[in-house]
Amino acid sequence: MPSREIRRNLKKKRETTVEKKKESHPFLYAFSVGVLLIVVVTFIGLPVASKIGAGGSIVFGRYEGKEIKYVPGNYFSKQREIIAEQVKQSNSSDSFQAQAYKVWRGAFERTVLHTAILLEAERSGIWISEDRIDRAIIKYGPYMENGKFSEKKYNATPNSEKYKTRVLFREDLMEQQYLSDVYGFQRGSSKEENFIVGMDNPERSFMFVSYPFKDYPEEEVISYGKKNLDLFRKIKLSRILIKTSANDAEKIEKKLTEGSGKFEELAKSYSKDIYANNNGDMGWKYRYELKDDFENSSDLDNVFAMKEGDISPVIKGKFGWMIYRCNAPAVKPDLQDPDLLDVIKKYIMKYERGKVEDYFTKEAEKFAKKARETSFLDACGTLNVTPFVTEYFPINYQLIFSFKPVRSKGDRPSLTSANYSKTFFETAFSLKKGKISDPVLLDDQVVVLELVKEKSPDEKEKDILKRYYTYFTGQTIQMDVQNYLTNPDKLEDNFNETFYKYIAPRS
Repeated sequence: MPSREIRRNLKKKRETTVEKKKESHPFLYAFSVGVLLIVVVTFIGLPVASKIGAGGSIVFGRYEGKEIKYVPGNYFSKQREIIAEQVKQSNSSDSFQAQAYKVWRGAFERTVLHTAILLEAERSGIWISEDRIDRAIIKYGPYMENGKFSEKKYNATPNSEKYKTRVLFREDLMEQQYLSDVYGFQRGSSKEENFIVGMDNPERSFMFVSYPFKDYPEEEVISYGKKNLDLFRKIKLSRILIKTSANDAEKIEKKLTEGSGKFEELAKSYSKDIYANNNGDMGWKYRYELKDDFENSSDLDNVFAMKEGDISPVIKGKFGWMIYRCNAPAVKPDLQDPDLLDVIKKYIMKYERGKVEDYFTKEAEKFAKKARETSFLDACGTLNVTPFVTEYFPINYQLIFSFKPVRSKGDRPSLTSANYSKTFFETAFSLKKGKISDPVLLDDQVVVLELVKEKSPDEKEKDILKRYYTYFTGQTIQMDVQNYLTNPDKLEDNFNETFYKYIAPRS
């Protein structure tokens, strides 16, 4: 038979505390995703049963010294199941390993937040009675049949499983109580409300020109390629990476030199990188792609000097001991090849972005100077630049008003990054009529502005903003609490090394 508390609560007809929270605080209920949504799904990730050790757990980190660990049946494992089902239903096109990472990382982050909340709840003296846990289990627990609590199913469950269930429900109820206490009694300020509403007045529209980074000229790309030819030499290689010791790597090298083992077979059996499953074949690699693997540039020089079929000695790298085989000798860059120019441009955007920013800032300065000498539209004609016009928008830094973003008419070009630029709003809302702005650097472009018109929002919009204020303050409090709880100084995050060691080893 069920416990005395469960039998007593089966007779009660009033709503449970959990149900009340769900109805009165749907946001809290969704935020506190946990054991009430237990599902069984196909495992996303490589089997871990044989890897979790005698203790039956994997520790991914610690929060205030408390282990963030995966144990079958605990909060972490339940979150992994929930997220795995979501990924499964999304029909994601991501690779198997990428999906596994998403699932496990998501479960880790939820567990960190859950652990932080529980620690805060305990410090604040929150206590959950056995009676309340019983009511929640009766209503939402894993002992249901045809929508009703089943004593038969409950009695057939091992005591160890019943204990795990009670622990999970206690934690979930503590989390919900904490969130309810934090968010359920938020109070606003009339002065703050007036300030937020006041940010919507005035609204401004601008004429602007854009210098997008994607238009970085080919001649600049070629010029950079000529000055850095060595970076874009390429060679076709295979590799064996040994992470244990130099001695182990030398044993592999000996098998290669004596002919007692084929490179492909040894790579597949012993190498510990992403190329192992492809028999060690790395394909064509540019020098810049390899340089970070080497501790000494002279070793990389020697690899690029190899001839077809050559096998390198053991090389100490940053991630272990490497043995390379040359499958095709290095070739010089062909700066007439469009594919190579695309590679160089991507390299510049990633590693030399400052050059792109400087180039377009100078172009924008030329435009601003010409516009001040003549007019905005005359400068567009003289310098062959297309003018655009924005929709009306208020001071909307960090996209506070999601329904009033900085947007160009027709949404081209996109000004999304302007919404998160303090400099952009300072420039735009200090600009006087008839004046031309200095160039404004955004994430993906440089713009120059001229004020077109200013207006006030209508009264209906003000009423909407007053109602929006409550939502905005709630979101702000949520982010403040979450940032406080997940303070990185309190977290020891070993997720990546643990994931690639136990869940999806790179081998």
